[in-house]
Amino acid sequence: MTVASSALACRRAPPPVAVGAPTPAAAPSGALVLPEIAGFETTAPVDGPSFVRRRYSRGRAHIEVTLARMPMAPDGYAEWVRMSTASFPQATLSLPAGEANGFYQCSEGVTPSCDLLIQLRAGFHLEIRGGGTTTRDDVDALARALPLRALAGD
Repeated sequence: MTVASSALACRRAPPPVAVGAPTPAAAPSGALVLPEIAGFETTAPVDGPSFVRRRYSRGRAHIEVTLARMPMAPDGYAEWVRMSTASFPQATLSLPAGEANGFYQCSEGVTPSCDLLIQLRAGFHLEIRGGGTTTRDDVDALARALPLRALAGD
């Protein structure tokens, strides 16, 4: 699987199974968790075999976050970073550059919008997508509140 195709892998439609969500990044069972976040309304998470997805809303921003297990060999992670830094505006994350990389996918249309994709060296991938409703401030606010540090050490 190429980096580009693996970055899209967690966009697959989830099975319609809703579950409750504890606040850590992974429940004791090893299930992935997306927490409730102050300032955002949330829907119940949808759990899949290797991902969890949840919608967050704040004002006009309606954001779908997908957290997926996506382990990469060191060469795969290096290729992700190379592609990311060569092609996209970079995000400032709460982790050292060697532990995580994130980039924005933005449109300049009538209503500019931005999505944020993050890959952690620890083998997790996050997609923060607003479907045309989000600014960089929206996706950054959500990313800052997600358990990136816990995932990096998982």
